Amino acid sequence: MPPASPPGSTIRRLVTGLSCVLSAAALPATGSVGAAHAQDTLPEPPPTFTFQGEVRDYMTELPIPGASVQIAELKFLVMTDHVGRFAFPELAPGRYTFVTSGFGYETNREQSTIGMNAFMVVRLNPMAIALEGIEVTVERLVRQLEIRRLSTPRASEAFETEVMEQTMETDVASFVDARTSLTLYRDQLDRLQVRLRGRQRPLRVCLDEVAVASGFLGNIQPGELGLLEVYEGMGMVRMYTKDFLSRAAREGFSPAPIPLVGRGC
Repeated sequence: MPPASPPGSTIRRLVTGLSCVLSAAALPATGSVGAAHAQDTLPEPPPTFTFQGEVRDYMTELPIPGASVQIAELKFLVMTDHVGRFAFPELAPGRYTFVTSGFGYETNREQSTIGMNAFMVVRLNPMAIALEGIEVTVERLVRQLEIRRLSTPRASEAFETEVMEQTMETDVASFVDARTSLTLYRDQLDRLQVRLRGRQRPLRVCLDEVAVASGFLGNIQPGELGLLEVYEGMGMVRMYTKDFLSRAAREGFSPAPIPLVGRGC
């Protein structure tokens, strides 16, 4: 017969065994710590660099200052300096669509694969027909307005005389409602409203760079305008009469930056 256990030894063995079971249950499974750590590790962002290039005249190889270069996918636009150079900071390598234009030149649109530290040269073809007299200055002003619009960080589009003279809409309000993503409403006072970021807001309207009541959109025919700009991203419509463009071009009008908030023009 085996010797009797000392009093309390059985209880100590049971307690010791129970502690081992609890300790083992508290430990994570083999490899789980490493897996959790791997899941928490964020991927490193792709490397970026300052992408540079220059714009030249296709015929003369001379640099073109004041040309605009836009990356269509990023909606990011820059201007060339006095020696035709441009730069896009913090650009990741990849394939992009470049839209390049300059006054007196045909717009160039092409896709290019950009590698790390690449340098690009864009050559623009001169327009076949040269404009003369006041048409040159008006075209230059329209070009400046386009550059300002593309440089404003809000979704927008523009319509020039040729499109508006051929439309069937009888007033600018109908034209904007039919041709753009803006949906116009009228409040109890018959003022035009627009839905912006889920809220109904007053439509901002500018006529020849001056803030006017929204009712002007129903009083002006599209064919009377030389340029119409619609900023869907901030609920704004900017109208330019043909007379204003001619007069402003003669007087050397220079467009000011567009206020992103408020009701000014």
